Amino acid sequence: MDMIETFLAQHPYFQGLKDAQIAAIARLATTRQVAAGEVLALEGDPCRAVYFVIRGRVRAFKLSPQGREQVINDLLPGQIFYLVPALDDGVLPTTTRAATRTTLLSFPCPDFVRVLEGYPDVAVQILREFACRLRALSSLIEDLSLRTVPQRLAKFLAERAQERAQERAQKPGQRQLTQREMAAQLGTVREVIARSLADFDQRGWIHLERGVIEIEDLDALIEFSNQCGPM
Repeated sequence: MDMIETFLAQHPYFQGLKDAQIAAIARLATTRQVAAGEVLALEGDPCRAVYFVIRGRVRAFKLSPQGREQVINDLLPGQIFYLVPALDDGVLPTTTRAATRTTLLSFPCPDFVRVLEGYPDVAVQILREFACRLRALSSLIEDLSLRTVPQRLAKFLAERAQERAQERAQKPGQRQLTQREMAAQLGTVREVIARSLADFDQRGWIHLERGVIEIEDLDALIEFSNQCGPM
């Protein structure tokens, strides 16, 4: 098998398909190498292709007229993007940029739609992922509308700490995000993140040293993130 066939054969969407079916689907796709920082496509552009991430990381984000980013999703190996506009013929809902050197698998929109029509099991797998993404989007809307920025930051730090605890064996030395990256994730600006982190440090919930954040009181962060009303 070549790289495309191997990727498809190992992907959950295509489990259960025969080798000949995998090969037929693979012939519709091409690979694309993207440099770190390269913009793949802009919000509002027509949708030309559906992409899978083979290697690397792609960031999907919204950009305000003032130039502030709101990160919608960080797309990791195996994940698909731009399927929704391929299905509804709409424009691209987000701008995407390679966060690292990235290898993508690209399907022209009409070809991938035909794959879904021809292989119902693949379509069902994608519907399951859509359901997960809808839950994540609902959570994002809840955070933006019901939590203050410090509360969103506390929730973000608590979730990252819990993920690191679970994944330390699989992902040793996981990189910490910068304050600017956290601001983009949380829909705010770096200065607000810096003030909130300093306050958390004073309260003893975290310890800040040279840009490294150590969680000192995870329970306090969780309790604060779930409070109602301003800080």
